Amino acid sequence: MNQHKPEHGDIPAHGFFGPEPMTVLTDVLLAAVAIFFGARIYGVSAAPVHFYFALSFFLIALGALAGATIHAIRHTSLVSWVPLLWRITGIAVGTSVTAMLAATFYHLLPADYADLLRWTVLGLSIIYAAWIWRDYRFRNVIVFYSICMAFVLGAMGLSYVSTGSPGAKLIAVGILVSFGAAAVQRSGFKLARHFNHNDIYHVIQLIGLYCFYKGALLL
Repeated sequence: MNQHKPEHGDIPAHGFFGPEPMTVLTDVLLAAVAIFFGARIYGVSAAPVHFYFALSFFLIALGALAGATIHAIRHTSLVSWVPLLWRITGIAVGTSVTAMLAATFYHLLPADYADLLRWTVLGLSIIYAAWIWRDYRFRNVIVFYSICMAFVLGAMGLSYVSTGSPGAKLIAVGILVSFGAAAVQRSGFKLARHFNHNDIYHVIQLIGLYCFYKGALLL
């Protein structure tokens, strides 16, 4: 059996997608769906709430593509690119939530107040990006993501209770689905050798994205 190690530019013996092919493929699928949903939301109207939800989806897609690349190359001679890609992934994931936060402000508040808070969100995004660029450990991403998502969940829950908004309800459900997906990912549970906790997370997250998409269309 030939055990040669890949040289620079070679495709490793375990295949083009590396030892985690399903993780790469489900990440790419997640990115494709996010781009599709983002484009559809962007085309609904010029309203800021739709613009920022579309931006959130595009950032999710960027993070998923960077994640797919990490899983594809981290066992190859291109591994030196992984730290940069982790930074891109972390920043994209976190700022996708701040974009959703901006959309939430436009949904709940008069435009003048939302316009002011938009600059607060921008500042928060810059501070977060600088933090992750310096320390890209994934636990930092999780902490920021969880806090922002919890705020959006509370805001959308309040909107649903006070106005009966079906869009707010669906977004709240999407957040709960996302939290469930994250719990599965952190558990390390896997269904098969090539369908691990990351793959399950991506599949569940697709359901969350659909809830976000349908909810955003109704806002």
